Amino acid sequence: MTGVYPFSKTVFTDKDRELELCGVRGQRMMELAALDIPILPGFVLSNEQVMNLEGNREEALKLLNQYVGTMEPVVDKKFNGKESPLLIKVVVSSTLNMVDTTSSIHNIGLCDATVGGFADKVGEEFAYHEYRGMVKRVLLLDLELEKDKKNIARIEGLIKEASEAKDVASSKKFLESVKKFYPSDFFENADAQLLYVLTRYREIFKMSEVLNDSALLIQAMIFGNYGKESYSGFFYTRDIETGKDELSGLYFVDSFDDADSKGVDILKLKKNYLDELIPVAKSLEAHYKQIRRIKFTVEDGTLWIIDQTEATNKSAMAEIKTLLSLHKQGLIDDEYAINDIRPPRLAEILHPVLNKEGSGKIKSVKGGISGAIGAAVGRVFFSTDRLVKEARIAHQRGLEDHFILAMPATYAEDVKAIEVSRGVIARDGGYASHAPVVARSLGKVAMINPDIVFNEKGMKIEGIQVNEGDYLSLDVPSYDKPTIYFGELDLIEPSMEESGLLEFLDIVQKGIGDFDVHVNADQPREAELAKKFGARGIGLCRTEHMFFDEKRIPVFRSMIITDDSKDREKILAKLQKNQVDDFLALFRIMDGYPVTIRLLDAPLHEFLPHTKDKMDEFISFFQKSHPGVTAEEIRNRCDILGEVNPMLGHRGVRLAISIPEVYRMQVTAIFEAAYKLRKDEGITSYPEIMIPIVMSPSELKAVRYGKKIEGKEIIGIETIEEQVREKLGVEPLPYKVGTMIELPSAALMAGNLARYADFFSFGTNDLTQTTMGLSRDDFNTFFPDYNEFDLLEKNPFSSLNAAVKELVSIASQRGRLVRPDLKMGLCGEHGAEPDNIEFLKEAGLNYVSCSPYGVPIAKLAIARSNLKTR
Repeated sequence: MTGVYPFSKTVFTDKDRELELCGVRGQRMMELAALDIPILPGFVLSNEQVMNLEGNREEALKLLNQYVGTMEPVVDKKFNGKESPLLIKVVVSSTLNMVDTTSSIHNIGLCDATVGGFADKVGEEFAYHEYRGMVKRVLLLDLELEKDKKNIARIEGLIKEASEAKDVASSKKFLESVKKFYPSDFFENADAQLLYVLTRYREIFKMSEVLNDSALLIQAMIFGNYGKESYSGFFYTRDIETGKDELSGLYFVDSFDDADSKGVDILKLKKNYLDELIPVAKSLEAHYKQIRRIKFTVEDGTLWIIDQTEATNKSAMAEIKTLLSLHKQGLIDDEYAINDIRPPRLAEILHPVLNKEGSGKIKSVKGGISGAIGAAVGRVFFSTDRLVKEARIAHQRGLEDHFILAMPATYAEDVKAIEVSRGVIARDGGYASHAPVVARSLGKVAMINPDIVFNEKGMKIEGIQVNEGDYLSLDVPSYDKPTIYFGELDLIEPSMEESGLLEFLDIVQKGIGDFDVHVNADQPREAELAKKFGARGIGLCRTEHMFFDEKRIPVFRSMIITDDSKDREKILAKLQKNQVDDFLALFRIMDGYPVTIRLLDAPLHEFLPHTKDKMDEFISFFQKSHPGVTAEEIRNRCDILGEVNPMLGHRGVRLAISIPEVYRMQVTAIFEAAYKLRKDEGITSYPEIMIPIVMSPSELKAVRYGKKIEGKEIIGIETIEEQVREKLGVEPLPYKVGTMIELPSAALMAGNLARYADFFSFGTNDLTQTTMGLSRDDFNTFFPDYNEFDLLEKNPFSSLNAAVKELVSIASQRGRLVRPDLKMGLCGEHGAEPDNIEFLKEAGLNYVSCSPYGVPIAKLAIARSNLKTR
């Protein structure tokens, strides 16, 4: 009959127009039936047929009996039967994929004539619980239609009575009190009951603008506590944590659901049932191309699939492994795999996650800014000295070495503590401040919480005191605010090889064209990790980070404060040997790929001691080689180097002008390493020397080609390269000299800069600061207010601001007009933000460069963008 569409394992419709009339839920049933899934039988009444129920009662009952009758032999039960009554449910099947609030009605067919037969199978208490629940749902349906205040109050009172009834006696009492308000045959005859429910839905459809074209789905019901061998349960088509290709889930013996029964591992289910479930899992996973959660019931020895939905709680690892499995089977292509997973999801694989079972028993505070995502567990310490000391003791004694560093803010001298910790908490700053930037480069976890109050014992957060040595567990996600748990939770550690990530990145690489990803790396382990992820070079080596090593930093500090040029040259000679080793390691790892080395950039005062203890240590160190210098003089020299606004102070190219021997040492080390590697190991390096914080073409020209005035000389990079080459007696190798565009003046003068630059690298962290007049360390104190008033929708230190974009576009256009082959990239965490990728490609850049753990995310974002463009 037109407008009635039956379904079962062997019966379904696949006609487009009929499927449209079935609504979303009806379509899902037809879909499962078409896949030969053992679903319970039923039928869909189109909206037109629902409306037709308003006519002849006898005709309506005849229609329902006809189609309900087709369900009976499939489940071996009789609707209105006294011994094994068939119970059915009615569910709204909207034409829109939406969550509707209209109550579905289960257990239609339970009435005074059938409840006894049902009780013989499931027990009297459960039978009356379901009978009472069905009537309560009908009351809720009637409540939606009722307008009279008196009647509304009466229905609400009955609903309350139903909710308070807990046993057979109170259920029977409730049912008796309801009977006088309904037609007598509602409680005597299942057919009349069904027709009543359908007509009430019809009235709701008439009055609803949302449901006025909806269909109704009528389906048989079965129970996991019915008969001799019955179970209920659920399972996933594969393990939702690891992605292992085996069922995972629970079943509940002789139980309607999991409310009052202890679950048993699904793999312990009887073999004959598992043999039925495994093909179902394979079929559904292949059809939907994702992990599915499947609900099933075994009633009296027969297995039925009740429902199936997306597994929304699957891990990123499981999601990737599913895609790889589908890809190997030829069920999806590269494009599908690339588009199916969002780039930020990859972060879950790159970092450990907390096992939150039992986390409800531990106090926690949520809030702040996610600086470097992941999870960390460890004992907290509030200074670099204390944490490093504890790390040494732990190492010497073979003790646990899990630590959290918590400080108001971190500086260069704190890098060693961040390096040996699992995570860092800072009070001051934001996403682009020191602690998060260093943490991201080292693969650590970092968060900022401005509400922390540091005190003599440690720190206090929302009234909770944390003392030195206490355990903290940090959960720092990409999609939500970070959480601090005040106690120890277990960590689930990632495995790059087992996660499927590297294999997935091979597929992603096929979607990447000329625009690719480099890495910000200044340590070999960072470069090696990024190479695994497919980084096509180093886009930013921050050489200042190379001096943070515990053994090097006092030597570097000595170079900074010495007032004797010969002494400085002597110290620089020591540092040059270190730098040669540094660059050798990076060139070797990046064999065949470019390595962009930013010459010293950080303000000098950042390297100097910030605490009394550190100052005392340095004084002792310096006086060993300079016994004639007093402690007061050393302190004075350090104080003189302090700056009011160091971000715009004595840093970058300005050091090359005032202390040219520093850059000369670094450039010499770069070329010595490159030529040595080619000579000794046959590896050709592609060094790219980057001059930071340039504000005018004349600065870049002077550093590249040199400049001489009376009594002073800046030896240019090209001259240094020639000197090294002649000294070693080798043939020249390819190299580039370029600049970082991080000041508006540099962006606007890009045409003139391109006369002396082979490449531009946009340092968008500082370009954002200098363009917008924002301090990345202080911005977050007022950003929430701006966000609340819609004055700044997104954080400009993660999503490029329109003004910064315009400067990037101007610099790109003007630079290429002068030098058409100008290489351009962006270095910084803006490059790992998917929202920025499309613009950077359009602006004509060749690559982005970000922290090692941002490389996979940026690669996936680029591949998705390329597919979208195509």
